Amino acid sequence: MNSQEVNSSSAMFNDSLMSADDALTFLLNSASVSNKTETVSLDNSLGRILASDIHSTINVPGFDNSAMDGYTIALDDSQVSQTNLSFDIVDRITAGSTGNDLKMGCAARIFTGAPIPKGANTVVMQEECELSEDGSQISVARAINLNENIRPTGNDILEADVILSSGKQIQPQDISLAASVGVGEIVVFKKIKVGVFFTGDELVEPGNPLSPGKIYNSNRYALVALLNQVGCDVINLGNIEDKLDATCDALETLETQCDLIMTTGGVSVGEEDHVKPAVEKLGELNLWKIRMKPGKPLAYGKVKQTPFIGLPGNPVSSFVTFCIFSLPFIKKMQGNTNYGSKILKVKANFDSKRAKPRREYARVRIDYSSETPLANLYPKQGSDVMSSVVWADGLIEIPENTTFEAGTILNYYPLSELTR
Repeated sequence: MNSQEVNSSSAMFNDSLMSADDALTFLLNSASVSNKTETVSLDNSLGRILASDIHSTINVPGFDNSAMDGYTIALDDSQVSQTNLSFDIVDRITAGSTGNDLKMGCAARIFTGAPIPKGANTVVMQEECELSEDGSQISVARAINLNENIRPTGNDILEADVILSSGKQIQPQDISLAASVGVGEIVVFKKIKVGVFFTGDELVEPGNPLSPGKIYNSNRYALVALLNQVGCDVINLGNIEDKLDATCDALETLETQCDLIMTTGGVSVGEEDHVKPAVEKLGELNLWKIRMKPGKPLAYGKVKQTPFIGLPGNPVSSFVTFCIFSLPFIKKMQGNTNYGSKILKVKANFDSKRAKPRREYARVRIDYSSETPLANLYPKQGSDVMSSVVWADGLIEIPENTTFEAGTILNYYPLSELTR
């Protein structure tokens, strides 16, 4: 990975609240695209990021061919637009075979995808042809035009065309297109390695009993699942001892193996929060207070030269800040040129009577029963209410310092796009 220095003297890093837009811009400017590539087969390319353009070495189709089952005819100029014409059937051409040259006024039975023989200049679908009793002729009642139902050479792709561009995330249809020009392997960016660990004496692994004052470590499983879903290789150290030396050891272990290190919680200024001093000891850390809800605290820095992102500790805050900030950062590192979040427009089915100083990413569910989709709020919007994320199908952006009534058009982020 290439590195980029963080300007910690920027006004962006003082004690005032930073806008969500400024934080995202800074993160994206700090993200360096991976320079590591590998060659994979088409069968193993789904979801990977293309590292170089794919050019076609052939025309597709490579020959004029029939668009349907019917009869290909060598139509004379004098016969164009005439009705009630008859033609002798002199050949039968199936897909994968080549027919003989057709003389004027003759026809050949042809099937979809079969090459148009030399001399033929149109195809009439079989439903429009009346076959003689002995099967030697066809009659066509309607007028026939030249080049009907013929797919010309290069109709889909021309030789030397760029069919897939670098930075594209490979989808099933892309695999089909690459195969159609004979490409069996493609060059993709290697998956980035993201190292994670978790601290906190209050955390208990699911499956174990809770003692007083303890909580289950849901953030661990959310973060690992999100990283796996976006195509990262995850190195998970799990829960480590909540001490400075153990935290430094974990960071140094991951720094030598990973392209990015991520944690949740533990980056505030409390006496028991060791992640912040550990990162600062090994590199540099900027703790931002972002003008957003949920998820005001977000940390970015470096452990030596490896980027570090520290997400907030509350589960909804951690989830939302991953979606809004970390995912675009990761996508850019992966080489994906389409790293921006997809934004749709929906109508708010609720009022906002009091202007709030922070931009809010509220959990909503969309009602599609009206012409314009309506966004309904989950009744509990606390940063600890993870059930709101499960209930919702997206986040709606409520601008800071704004009041509005139901029916106002707002930005909407589908969770289906924010988590992959």
